[in-house]
Order: sequence, then C-alpha cells, then structure tokens
Amino acid sequence: MKNYLIFLLLVPGLAVAQTPIPYFLAGKLGSDTYRGKPTYVYLRSGSLLDSALVKKGRFQLKGTVDEPHKAFLSMKRQSEDMSDYKAIFYLEAGTLVFTSPDSLKNARVGGTPLTDVWRALLAAQEPITQQLDALYNEFEAATPAQQQSLAFQQRLRERRAATLRAGTRLDSAFVRAHPTSIISLYQLNRMSKDSTHAALVTALLPTLSPPLRNDALAEQIRTRIGQAAWGPTAEPVLKVGMMAPNFTQSTPDGQQVSLTDYRGKYVLVDFWASWCRPCREENPNLTKVYNQYKDKNFDVLGVSLDEARDRAKWVKAIQNDQLPWTQVADLKGWGGQAAASYFIKFIPQNFLVDPTGKIIAVNLRGDALPEVLARLVK
Repeated sequence: MKNYLIFLLLVPGLAVAQTPIPYFLAGKLGSDTYRGKPTYVYLRSGSLLDSALVKKGRFQLKGTVDEPHKAFLSMKRQSEDMSDYKAIFYLEAGTLVFTSPDSLKNARVGGTPLTDVWRALLAAQEPITQQLDALYNEFEAATPAQQQSLAFQQRLRERRAATLRAGTRLDSAFVRAHPTSIISLYQLNRMSKDSTHAALVTALLPTLSPPLRNDALAEQIRTRIGQAAWGPTAEPVLKVGMMAPNFTQSTPDGQQVSLTDYRGKYVLVDFWASWCRPCREENPNLTKVYNQYKDKNFDVLGVSLDEARDRAKWVKAIQNDQLPWTQVADLKGWGGQAAASYFIKFIPQNFLVDPTGKIIAVNLRGDALPEVLARLVK
C-alpha cells in the first residue's frame, strides 16, 4: 500500500485588515519517511518558526500570521541534519494540500491561489535553473587550462547571458499572465534590484491591476528604479516627462534629418556606435521590434557616436547589421550635438519620444521596448 503525506492548511477568510490569519497544518507521514526514528516537522516563514514531533506518522501545527507569507515545511530526524527539504508554499486563506508517496521533496502542493501560482512559476523556471547549474558544472569539470582559456570563459559567459535572458522573458510573460497576483509584484521587486532590468520593470508595472500598482511595494520599486536609472550625478539629465531636445544630423548619404521630422509618431532615439559591442548585440532585438511596429506609427532614429575617422566602420556596421531605419551622425563622437543635448555618458542608450515630442521612456532594451509599444501603438 502506498503511503501518502497529506497536509491541510485551513485559513478562515480575513474580515478586516491586519486581522490575524489562523493556520492549521495536519499531516500523516508514511512509515518509510521516518523508519522508526523520532522525526520532526519544521514550519518556517520569515521570523515564524514552529515544529512538531511526528508520532506514528501524524503531526499537527497551529498558529497565526498577520498576512500571507511564503513558507516551507521541512523534516529533520533526531541527531541528523535537515534531510527532507523542502516544500514551499504560502500561508494564506484557503485549504492547502501536500501529497506525496514518500517525502516532502516529492510532494505535490496546491489548493490555494498564491501557492498554485507560485508553484506554477517554480515549475516554469526549473529548466532555466537546470541550464545554469549545467553551465556551472561544466566549468567545474573543465581542466585548469580550459578554465584559464579566454575563449572558453567567453563561450560560457555568452551561454549564461542567453539563459538569463530566457529567464527574464519567462518572468515577463508570468507578470503579463498574472496581473492581479501579488506574486507578480514580488517578481518585479526582485527584478528591480538588478539595474539592467529597470526599463523592463518600468514597462511591466502599469500592466498590473490598480490595487497592485498602488501597493506600497510598487512605490518602493518605482523609487528604487528612479535612483538606479541614472545614479548620483551633479549633471543635468533628461527624464521621463521632459521634452526631447531637437537636433539635426546627417545620414551616410548626406541628407539632413531632424528629430522634429518625426512629430506625429512614436520614435525611439537610439544612441549607439559601430565599436559598441552591447549596442551591436541589441540590434537584432531592435530590428525585430521595428519590423513589427514600423507600420503602426512607430519609427527608430539611430544616432551614432562614431568619429570621423571611423565613418567607414559606421557605414559597414549599418550594412552588416541590416538596420532598416534612418541613421545619422555628426561624427564627433561623445562631443556631438545630440550626445551633448541628451547628456550621453554611456551606450547603448535610448529615449522613446511620443508624437508631441515628449520623452515617455528611457533605456528600453530587450523585452522592455515591445512591452511599452504593445500598450501605446495599435
């Protein structure tokens, strides 16, 4: 006969804000999980810590929490380290059921909204986690000579970067699919701690439901992003809501183009250079977005920071990367008119300008640009 582990988490509905939420965990463990030895079950959630001795395969845990919390249950046998770790869930209103033929490690967990969503996210993230672990193991298994090889290191870095980008796309899709779940806000909070995700998080926040957009955590995220986007500086910077400075520069064939020529449509002012590797790596993503929205009142204006001596390299980069939008430059590098007007200190950098000439977003790369355009351009 199979042995099953079944826990029931019973949480009455919350009547008023901050009313303690009582929980009750009851379980039955198969004999093969403790093998006759004294076994303890531990509940951990933030500062909350509770435990119970498993007697003849049965235990109970009772208590309260002020609000839903992430938690996990683990097992520890007497005089042994924690060996059966871990079943992750949320202490929340509803009935939560853990089912396993043997141990917590293999438990099926579900039955309450937050836990169901969280477990689905974990399952979706598992391939990403496995790929990252495989890369780490590949490096550890390499010979010392291989580990010192710049080519070997570069290959692993590129594969890791590609895996992380896939993980970011997964997180973005999760947030879009669960706009009313607090876990989406938790994910954005985690993403916002990496400044490279600032633009993407800024683009995703408005997709959340109004209660989540107005949550105190959402405000903390916006504050963090605002501080990370530019960093401490004594120089003036252009920010969302300001009018985009106009400039006029030449295309490779000598045609004069001004930013004001784009009034009436959304335009991404994209600062880059032929020698900028991150810029060149971003070009395929930008090309894909451009082709998707070019007939929907959207355009791109590329502004190069190449210098006169690198003019041929600039033109060749446009051709090699097959960039279909207009490209301009005054070939004065960092000291060019547009670079100075926009206070450019690093590239790639871009500014999304609306039909009236106002800046409405900055540094939209990767999935951030399509996230914004999907809402603005129909």
